[in-house]
Parts: sequence; structure tokens; C-alpha cells
Amino acid sequence: MPRLFILALALLLTACSDGQPPKDDANPAVSGLDDDENLVLFRTTGWLDEKNQEWHLPIHGWVYEPEDSTARMALFETILEEQFGLVADDKTESNLARRLNLLIADNERGKSLVATLAGSDYTLPPSAENGHFGSTIVVPVADIAEFTVDGGIEYGVGAATGVVRLVAPAGLSVISDIDDTVKISKVTDKASLLEHTFLLDFIAAPGMADKYREWSASDISFHFVSSSPWQLYSPLTEFLDDSGFPWATLNLKSVRFRDETLFDLFKKGTETKPAAIKKILQAYPDREFVLVGDSGEQDPEVYAALIHEFPEQIKKVYIRNVTGETADNERFTTVFAGIETDHWSLFDDPDSLELPSSP
Repeated sequence: MPRLFILALALLLTACSDGQPPKDDANPAVSGLDDDENLVLFRTTGWLDEKNQEWHLPIHGWVYEPEDSTARMALFETILEEQFGLVADDKTESNLARRLNLLIADNERGKSLVATLAGSDYTLPPSAENGHFGSTIVVPVADIAEFTVDGGIEYGVGAATGVVRLVAPAGLSVISDIDDTVKISKVTDKASLLEHTFLLDFIAAPGMADKYREWSASDISFHFVSSSPWQLYSPLTEFLDDSGFPWATLNLKSVRFRDETLFDLFKKGTETKPAAIKKILQAYPDREFVLVGDSGEQDPEVYAALIHEFPEQIKKVYIRNVTGETADNERFTTVFAGIETDHWSLFDDPDSLELPSSP
């Protein structure tokens, strides 16, 4: 049994050990937010129905009650030290506390909230067991122009403000992995992965922010699709913004530490990423895409399969070489069999990356 699984299982078994029942298992009868509940609104992008001249504007958020459990923190630190030789110090203790407490936060279900968008109020569906809520609001093009600022629509849910970026039907988009593609994570080494996930400040992969920022000058939309859990959305977006990456949506993994969805954390990228990426491709059938990932896990396998399924949309695949392989290795010749060699590339230096010609 992998050590990472033992660590996560320990969290699961102790999630309700502080003497109080989990609030998200209570009767979901209350609407609105209580004083001790937090709300996160995730970045999204809208798509245009040209035939009916309507914008489809997704709203997606998370309601949770923060945890600050000294007992769970102590257990987690003990496991990190005994199983992986990792010890939090004065510099990393705050990172550990924040990220762990987000992972074990109490999800709040049954919360019916109201979004104010483009001058109108919309009642959103109640939040689910994982605290997430979502809805796609359809607004006529004529009703949205006066509310558009910097290519997006701001909306409010209570005191929180979110943004839906408007993405044109045609153009070029980038779908990128996060771990070991734009953020150093050392996914293939479990101890290093845990250290980079829970203890260390997040570290940008050299040159990637500069390259993505260069690309963003061409009016490209960016989407990050990662196996990281949604609970780490805020630390990840802060890292991306502080490192100089362009504005992007994030699509992360839905995991609850109190039920069987915990096991989704250990699913391979070949099981979880395709559906998330296909959703983006299908929302923008007339856009062309560049996919960027790394060789550490299953990005080559996922992206190659998608090229076969969406050959007209996916114009280029770039794989950051974190495993010291070469393009003529059996893995890559097998994975990319039948795909033109100019359709994909293994890279070490982001300066070598070029965009395909604009559509």
C-alpha cells in the first residue's frame, strides 16, 4: 500500500475525531451564509451561442467552514516526520497549517445563494455535499455589453466578487497542467511531493511564467487542468498570480476527506483529466488549442489520446521533460504513434516553445 495512501487514510479516519459531528452531514435546511462560513468564487470563462446571440456564463463556488484542529495538525506532522522524514520549521509551519486546514475544512451543503450579474439577481442551486455550487446563467448579448470590463463580467454573491471572462468562439487557447509543468512538485517522488505540497512555498518552473505571459499578448485564453484538489484553489491562484502567470481558469479534482471520493485523489491522470479537458474543447468547438504538460505522469498519454479524438482543434502538444527522456524513447514513440512529429514536442527550455499559426 503506497505511503501517500496511508497518509491520506489517516486524515480520513481522524476527520471527525474532535468530538463534533461534521456540519455538512447535518440537515441541509439553511440558506445564506453564517458568520463562521467562507465563500470562494472560482474563475470561469463564458461561451457565446452565436445562433441565439446569448452568452453562457458559468458560476462556480465553494462554501466551507474553516478548521483549526491542533490534534489533526499534530497527527499530520507526526506522519510527515515518521513516514517521510519531513519536519515543519518556523518558515514552513504557516504553509502547513493553511493548506492542511483547507483540506479538512467542513464543507457546507444546502446553501442557496443569490448571484447578482449584469444587473439581475439569480438564485443559485443549493451547494452539494462537497460545498460546491454552480449554475450557468444565459444572458442575451445585447444585455451584457454595458457590464463588460476588461473582457469579463464581474458578479457578486453576498460580499464576494467573481469574474466570468468572455472567450470568443474563435481563437487560440492554452490548456496547461500545473504540477511539474508550471509549478515544481516532484510528483514522482512521494516525499518531495508532500514537501512541495504542504511545507514549501510554491516554486514556479523556470521560464514558464515568462513564456505564458508572452503568449497572452496574443489574446490567448488559458485554462489550468490539474490533479490537485479544489481545496487548494486559493493558494494555487495566489501562486500563479504572484509568479506572473496570465489570468486563467482552474479545473481541479473534487475530493472529500469523509467519503469514497477520497480515492479519486489517487486516480491516474488518464482517468480524470480527459473529461475536464474535453469539457473545455466542447465549449469552444471553433477554437484551436495548445496543450502543455510534463513527462512526470500521464500527460503524454492523455494528450495523445485527445489529439486522435480532436485532431482539428488540438494544434500542438508540448511536454516538459522532467524525467530526462528523449523523444525517440519507446514510451513516446508508442504514445504518439500515428501522430505527425510536428504535432508534439518534448522540451527542456520554455524559450523553444512557439505558438501555431493563428486560425
